[in-house]
Amino acid sequence: MELFVAFVEPQFMGNIGFLARAMANFSLKNLILVNPPPLDKDAYRFAKHARYIVDNAIIMKSFDELREFLDCAVATSGVDTASPKKFKRISLTPREFASRLASLSGKVGVIFGRENYGLFNEEIEKCDLLVKVPTSEEYPIMNITHAAAVIFYEIYLKMRENQEIGEKPVAESLELDLLNSRFSTILELINFPKHKKKNTEVMFRRIMGRAMLTKWEYHSMMGVFRRIIYALENFSCVNQEKIGEEIKKRGQDNGKRE
Repeated sequence: MELFVAFVEPQFMGNIGFLARAMANFSLKNLILVNPPPLDKDAYRFAKHARYIVDNAIIMKSFDELREFLDCAVATSGVDTASPKKFKRISLTPREFASRLASLSGKVGVIFGRENYGLFNEEIEKCDLLVKVPTSEEYPIMNITHAAAVIFYEIYLKMRENQEIGEKPVAESLELDLLNSRFSTILELINFPKHKKKNTEVMFRRIMGRAMLTKWEYHSMMGVFRRIIYALENFSCVNQEKIGEEIKKRGQDNGKRE
């Protein structure tokens, strides 16, 4: 597993320096800056002895370029929810995330958003996990580098504990993308309501991200999905329509019960 820290569209040079300094405190070295302004002396001045992290930072042009680069994208936010219906904002604590980190493989990125807006909803939707530092409800939003230090601390402690434990081979980004694609195909074949399709796809992606599927689990699910797709494609159009109508009817009945 290779761990990266990404800062999306930073506005203040001082925060880039402070973030690099926090990374160095906890033995993290791989910094990615997405669409940053030209680096000036403040970025280096505030980094102190972590100037080398700023010097070696990878510069990317867009969030989509970052997402394509990472096998597992971990969004951070000061806003979450406990409601299961608002699954886009169901988060892990830094400790919970750190406990799962050892099971990951490939390029894992902890992503911090803009100082003023954070990450946009559409960016969070493209991520596999969401992490939030628990804070007081009276003043929940933390400075980005303070939140980063808390997350880095939990990661550092857990990585020290797991130094002697081997990593489990887990499904990589391309494999999860294929699994998500098969799930979308199934939704199409059962005539799933179009207005619910996007949210359901995001929910499935988030569930798979939290599950940390092993290679064996991934191939098992792909086998099941292949059989489902084969069976659905070999039904007549009439049967497919009946299936869709029955699912829609049951959904309406469930809505009435609620």
